[in-house]
Amino acid sequence: MADVIAECKERTYDFSWLPATLGDFKLVIDTTADGLYYRFFHYENELGWRWEALYDEEVNDYTVHVVMPLFSFTDINFIRNSWEEFESILKDRAVKGLTDRLIEAHNMFSYAYKEKGLVDWSYEEFLPAKIGNFVRDITPSNAVCMINGSYIIAEYRLMDDTSGLLLFYNVLRNEFFVELRRHNYPEINHDLDAKDLRELESKLETELTRVLEDLQNRL
Repeated sequence: MADVIAECKERTYDFSWLPATLGDFKLVIDTTADGLYYRFFHYENELGWRWEALYDEEVNDYTVHVVMPLFSFTDINFIRNSWEEFESILKDRAVKGLTDRLIEAHNMFSYAYKEKGLVDWSYEEFLPAKIGNFVRDITPSNAVCMINGSYIIAEYRLMDDTSGLLLFYNVLRNEFFVELRRHNYPEINHDLDAKDLRELESKLETELTRVLEDLQNRL
C-alpha cells in the first residue's frame, strides 16, 4: 500500500487561489502531517468552527472535515481517492461548500426544514442567548446541515470546555431531539424530544434550563 502521507509531504502545493477570508473565517495553510492525517489547509472563525481539507489515512481518502466545538463530521461531497481529483473539486466547490455550510446556512435549508416553520420561528423566547455559563452559538437561522438528514438548530456550549447541549431537527424522522456533551463525551437525553414546534416550545420552557443546570453540576 502506498504511503500517501509520505507522498503528501513531498508534494509542492499552491493554494494562492484560496481567499484569505470567507465571512468571519480566516484561512490557515497547514501542509503538515498530524498522526493519521495530512492537513492541507483549514478555515477557522473566532468561535472555533473549522472547515478542514485533509488526507485521512484511516479511511484512505482525501476529504473535508467540519469540526465544531461539540461535534464534527465528514462532508461526503468532497471525498476523493487521489490528490488530483481532490484538488480539482476543492477549486470548484471549496468556497461555495464552506459558505453554504457555515456562513450562509440558509442556502442548505431544505423544503422540509422550511415547512416545519423553523425559518420564521420566533425562537428567542425559548432559546435565550445565554443560560448560566452556557452560550448559544447556533440558532435555527444559522442551523448547521449535517449529512444524515439532521440539522443542528441550537447549540449551547461552555466557551472554555467541550461541554454543552445540541438541539437537532431530523427531517427524515420529523422529530426534534437533543444530545449532551460532557467533556466531549456524548450523552443521550430525551427530555426535549418533540414532534412539532408547539411541543418543542413547551419542553424548552420547562426543561432546557434544568437540563443545562444538571449538566453544569456534573462537570
